[in-house]
Amino acid sequence: PNAWSQAPMWGTNHIIGNVIVERVNGAQIDVYSRFQMMELRRDDVRHFGGTYRHTLSDTPDGLRIELQRVDMMNGQAAYDYVLQAWV
Repeated sequence: PNAWSQAPMWGTNHIIGNVIVERVNGAQIDVYSRFQMMELRRDDVRHFGGTYRHTLSDTPDGLRIELQRVDMMNGQAAYDYVLQAWV
């Protein structure tokens, strides 16, 4: 009954903004952006925010993500689903 993957009413909404191309070095592109995410699980709404850093490669097939880094603004906070006691 406590398996999050089996719980109904789950959804997220993401907003990404302040997208900045920081550096272009040949076929490599470094991009910085900020995000806000809202998550609904079991009638609880949680908010997360932070920054993304992407390193993209320009290939013949288009841009490809080489590296994605996420820095959470509230990364030091305890997350209830990680600390959940499984009985």
